[in-house]
Amino acid sequence: MTPIYPPSADLAVEPKPRLDPAALQSEAALDAHDIALETWGERGWAAVARLCGFYRTMGMKGLDCPAKVRSPI
Repeated sequence: MTPIYPPSADLAVEPKPRLDPAALQSEAALDAHDIALETWGERGWAAVARLCGFYRTMGMKGLDCPAKVRSPI
């Protein structure tokens, strides 16, 4: 059965990953930060897409939601 509402986590603000200044000395740490930042953004847009789909289902007009929400991880 499909839930009636999107997950409550979609309404939680997830802090943006911060770059530790010590990471500037490590290529691997910089790569890890880039990956963390990218997946953070993907999760945020996936939540927006789920909320968009919910409101479209509820009858809100003027929305341009993606056809299918892809999991970022």
